[in-house]
Amino acid sequence: MGKIIFPLIFIGEWILYFYVFLLVLALNIIYFVNVVYVDTAGEDPITITTSTASFIQTVLTVLLVVGLCIACFLYTKYFAGEGFYKRFKASAWGILFALNSIGSLGYLLMWYGFDGFDLRNTELILLLFIILVSVFLTIHIIKNSNK
Repeated sequence: MGKIIFPLIFIGEWILYFYVFLLVLALNIIYFVNVVYVDTAGEDPITITTSTASFIQTVLTVLLVVGLCIACFLYTKYFAGEGFYKRFKASAWGILFALNSIGSLGYLLMWYGFDGFDLRNTELILLLFIILVSVFLTIHIIKNSNK
């Protein structure tokens, strides 16, 4: 039984990492495209939430981020494996969330830093929440890897 479950756990944890990596990559590509291509007042940025159903879609997007945060928190709290493999996983997750924190914070400063903050903007609220979650998970991984 253990010969079947252990490979499934091993494959499942890397599928989770790949899924979170793709979401972080897509998010940062959207931020990068907004910074590079939207340079005049007439151009509209790419948004994650839409204005037509902004509240409902923002709530659903925030719930997705909260769900991933809880899954990643529990996963990083109870890393499987020992020795080098466990440190490698902690490093991979820590680097992923640290780079997402830096990229999101850079986008926040470039995009919203000059115009001021309008908390009615659903994109800004989502961005601030993603930064908070990424910083929290990075700190959590650093604390757990020092034990």
